[in-house]
Amino acid sequence: MQNKEKRLMLPKLISHGCVLQTGERTRIWGLAAPGEGVSLRLSDQEISCKADGDGNWEAYFNHLQPGGPFIMELSGESGETIRVTDVYLGEVFICSGQSNMELPMNRVKDRYPIEFEKQGDARFRLYKVKENFEFQESLKDHVEASWKECSPDTMGEFSAVSYFFGKFMRENRNVPIGLINVSLGGSSVEAWMGEEEVSQYSDMKKELELCQNQKLLGEKMAGQTKAHEDWYKTIRDLEKSMDWNDDSWKEVTLPAFLKDFGLDHFNGVIWFRKRIMLPGHLEGKKAGLWLGTMVDSDRTYVNGVLVGETGYQYPPRKYNIPEGVLKAGENEIRICLVCENGAGRVTPDKIYALFAEQEVIVLDGGWEYQSRAVGESAPRVDLMSQKPTGLYNGMLAPCFPYLVKGVLWYQGESNDERSDSYEERLKQMILLWRKMWKEESLPFVIAQLPNFSIDLDDKKDAWPRIREAQRKAGGLKNVAVTVNLDLGEDNDLHPLNKREVAYRMSLAVRAMIYGERVIFRGPWLSDFDVSEQWITLIFETEDKKGLVIRGGTGLEEFEIAGADGVYYSVTGEIKENQVRICSSEVKQPVFFRYCWSNAPKKGLLYNEAGLPVSPFEISTLSYRKSRSGQ
Repeated sequence: MQNKEKRLMLPKLISHGCVLQTGERTRIWGLAAPGEGVSLRLSDQEISCKADGDGNWEAYFNHLQPGGPFIMELSGESGETIRVTDVYLGEVFICSGQSNMELPMNRVKDRYPIEFEKQGDARFRLYKVKENFEFQESLKDHVEASWKECSPDTMGEFSAVSYFFGKFMRENRNVPIGLINVSLGGSSVEAWMGEEEVSQYSDMKKELELCQNQKLLGEKMAGQTKAHEDWYKTIRDLEKSMDWNDDSWKEVTLPAFLKDFGLDHFNGVIWFRKRIMLPGHLEGKKAGLWLGTMVDSDRTYVNGVLVGETGYQYPPRKYNIPEGVLKAGENEIRICLVCENGAGRVTPDKIYALFAEQEVIVLDGGWEYQSRAVGESAPRVDLMSQKPTGLYNGMLAPCFPYLVKGVLWYQGESNDERSDSYEERLKQMILLWRKMWKEESLPFVIAQLPNFSIDLDDKKDAWPRIREAQRKAGGLKNVAVTVNLDLGEDNDLHPLNKREVAYRMSLAVRAMIYGERVIFRGPWLSDFDVSEQWITLIFETEDKKGLVIRGGTGLEEFEIAGADGVYYSVTGEIKENQVRICSSEVKQPVFFRYCWSNAPKKGLLYNEAGLPVSPFEISTLSYRKSRSGQ
């Protein structure tokens, strides 16, 4: 919020269509001429204040009641006025994190088509903050952001987690709901922390010093970007210079990893082709082409016509074949896939099909391929979203004066290479945000990472450690952690089941913030006993009932280790709320753990409400010391 002339101004958060948090006091702030008096009117209240010597002013409405739309009127002594229309009074939440919090409804449209057939809801609104990095100081206002009501025209842009959470809260509270989505794909927890907090870590301090040197940072990023672009150009030019040899096509079964057919550590361009026969009534018809996901970028052709391209690995390849492309008889699909870092794949267990009229032509199975251009790995380009303080200063800081009810946090994937430090940094971030919002008990709901494995071959326990850090962060006052082990997709970093993720977060909000008697968490380990080789684990449930087992015997995901830390599978039994386990390989148990893998799936434990037990790793020695007060 810049005001060189000190004219009457409001921040972008307080603009047409905003939702203001009701409560004891609701802050409104802005700029005016130094010393100028400002009067405000909203609902049935009139208040006034005076700008300070720098032109900053703030005023508070008291005990606003839910409702709207209202018009808020501001007037300065200079005669300037501002009318903010469609102001709603209700409940406001911050939705923050990385790509799984940012992922829009358009990406999950095929899973939830009915949501796009519904009418809009003027009392449900989203404020999405556009990506922006600042390393020098915190901004006072957002560079680009605006409030949008939930409507058929805007729904696709809403974050899917935000949308479903807002929908559940609208149904539950029956008041206007405002969601401030401050999230960015690939972001680290350090990017959402302030300079004082990250400077205490040597790895982050050095990185921050580089970021604050705009000249060096600009040169580094420009150099990396150019090197990456040059790599792509070299590979593309090499590929174009090669003659096609129809005898060079080799058979392959897709989907598959490139390493599965002898192209381990392949970097460069590979072409795939498949010929399919279509009946005459599909000639010239529009069609949909689903090709799962691929690593890394692709250009896809049907009968020589480019029908779609994607520049990186994560988005699903859902391409539209226009009229006039398909033919009766033989048709050819060709995919030009560029692999950057030796981990190429056409992702298994995805949908590969052509959809035309009411027919589905399955494309799994026999394809042909040619590896066309081979080179070194592509140069790395650092993600600005992982640089310390950048998003805190550039996206989050302008939100601090805005009264909110709580925070939803879905992040952790980008910290999996620094998992051992994640607990401390996440807790520090929570405490910092509470300080800046001037609310020491500001509620946080953390979405624990779901199951995922396909890109984690060299990070065997990275995600379990992130989940454990999130579980422990739940030890802070007014922090709830929702468990999502059963909601992910082993082969996709961006699972589609955002509705259930949001529902579990809404249950936590209803219980923690509004005091409802709803079951919002799964069973938790309350105590254990070690007797010779046996460990007896005692769980508590909010419904005071026993454990529910899904997908196995309930013992598959438990492991025991002795003092050497080598874990072994267990035998035992589950009875009501107790689990009794042992391993013939461990005579004196020292450690035990549950669901300690990137994608556990056998024998998960739940309560009767369908909420799972969180993964955990316990040292019996540390536990005994903590229980004895040592």
